[in-house]
Amino acid sequence: MTDKEEYAEHLGDPSSTTTASYHPGSVTHIGRPTNGEESLSPSKVERTTSIEHQNQAQASLDVEMAKARIFKSEPQSRRWIVLATATLGALFVSLQGSALIVALPDLMRDLDIDFATIIWVLLTYTLAITSTVPLLGYVGDAGLKGIRCRMFNVGFFVFTLGSLLCGISQKKYNGYDLLGYRVVQGLGGALLFSNCFAIVADKFYPYNQVGLASGIINIAFAAGTILGPVIGGATVKASWKWVFFFNLPFGALGTLAGFFYCHDTIYSHVEYATVAKLAPTFDYTGFVSLTTTLVLLFVVVVSALFPNGKVSENSSLTGMGIAMGVLFIVFLIQQTFVRGGKRYNPAKAPFVDFNLFKNWVFNNTVVLGGLAGGVARTNLTFSFIFFFQGPYSKDPLMAGILLIPFGLGIMIAGMPAGRLADVIGFRYLCTAGLAIASLATLIMPLVIKADTNTWVISALLLVNGIGWGLYQSPSASISMLCILPQQRSASSSLRIMFTMLSQMIAIVICFKVIISGMPQEAVQELFIYGGGIDAMYLPTFMHGWKIVCWITFAITLVCCVCSWGLPIQPVMATPESDSEITSVADGEEEAK
Repeated sequence: MTDKEEYAEHLGDPSSTTTASYHPGSVTHIGRPTNGEESLSPSKVERTTSIEHQNQAQASLDVEMAKARIFKSEPQSRRWIVLATATLGALFVSLQGSALIVALPDLMRDLDIDFATIIWVLLTYTLAITSTVPLLGYVGDAGLKGIRCRMFNVGFFVFTLGSLLCGISQKKYNGYDLLGYRVVQGLGGALLFSNCFAIVADKFYPYNQVGLASGIINIAFAAGTILGPVIGGATVKASWKWVFFFNLPFGALGTLAGFFYCHDTIYSHVEYATVAKLAPTFDYTGFVSLTTTLVLLFVVVVSALFPNGKVSENSSLTGMGIAMGVLFIVFLIQQTFVRGGKRYNPAKAPFVDFNLFKNWVFNNTVVLGGLAGGVARTNLTFSFIFFFQGPYSKDPLMAGILLIPFGLGIMIAGMPAGRLADVIGFRYLCTAGLAIASLATLIMPLVIKADTNTWVISALLLVNGIGWGLYQSPSASISMLCILPQQRSASSSLRIMFTMLSQMIAIVICFKVIISGMPQEAVQELFIYGGGIDAMYLPTFMHGWKIVCWITFAITLVCCVCSWGLPIQPVMATPESDSEITSVADGEEEAK
């Protein structure tokens, strides 16, 4: 029997009535049983960011979740179907981001696409996900009945539809129709991934298995990164269309499984929000300013790196940069002073609740882990793609295959690390993993040269992947547990947003440092086709490549040092009462 089962049984009568109100971005206030006892006073219903109040609210929600676990009729096996469906979604969202790289030469030839447009075909998918996940996180936490799983299920359908449309793109449009279809595919990916961790955490939290579930999803995401170039290389032999059509049967399976089996747990004593009540209070200014800022950031960065007509002129980039800065300031003012701070009202919550950033564990795992950790991992991926296609003279398919040890390491360590996190805690696994990754990254620029043996590089990539696998699963798990259940969509979405932004930062670092001394034609040849690098550029290339390794090492080391501040276990409720909270150092022993 788990600690939460004991907790629920300690309550006595499972049919006792409680009341709750659910506002977007606010603490859900579960009232005391209405059996003659005193109800919550108005002062206790007001929003507060004190840790004491959040712990009490968390304890009350633990009770509700434990009741749902014991007294509801949903089969216990249902959570594994939900996990399998979420894992399938994570796999194919990741897969589609990397599989297309191998098909770029065929796409450029068959659809008559130029280099600048093909770069946008790659990145529009990432842009669509990055710019929409904050909105989806807000909606997921808005308290609409069953909204998280509904968005997830619709996301599977939209992703599958987008894949079908991408596969029927026509040459007469020179790739511009493909750009639009990639947006559709990205929107589906955002709907899938924005609530993926939140849904799984909701289902597995009563069983104390969030770490295990997070580990499985992280393995799927890593597997997608590994298998993407391999599957892309296999399918492109038939046609580039099959890079997209390959998703269709699995997308149909995920869509059906989602609509039949993936449903949010409905708590009978919670008063859910409605669209009619939510729409008038929605933070439109925050939504528009942040979304436009993210879109402009992508346009400015990509247009500066890959010149594309008048959009890439200095005056245009300067104008867009100024507009981006102004909109970002508007967003900060709106969230900090207009909707947040002393003006905070749960019924008119800000688009992004900045109170989340007062939580050190959230900052450590979501902001630092998502943004800085994402930069480090993507730096490794891009730098070694350039390395294998440059000094090693490989094509994109072989470069992807040679990167397999990195993803394989994440897969090997990911699931056991997630399960161990449920038992021994988070801090030691996260710190040990990042220490291993830091050491492996430190060795890389010291021993790797243009003619280094492949097995040496593979071993270092494998060890690096094991380090990141030990970190990712526990950090993803605790990012769901360190905040309230009704904030999980926001946490999941912000983590994805920061991770996607980290890819953009890593692209800037790699293109500006590694290949900055090469002409545009040589860069295009290296990135799209591979096959080697001119000897005259090799010394500059290797110097830049080593600088990127040092940058990656510094970032990983900072994440490692900061991870020691993570708790061993999240704050959990004890069976004694619904107000006593303790930090459990050893989950199993304390529960007993």
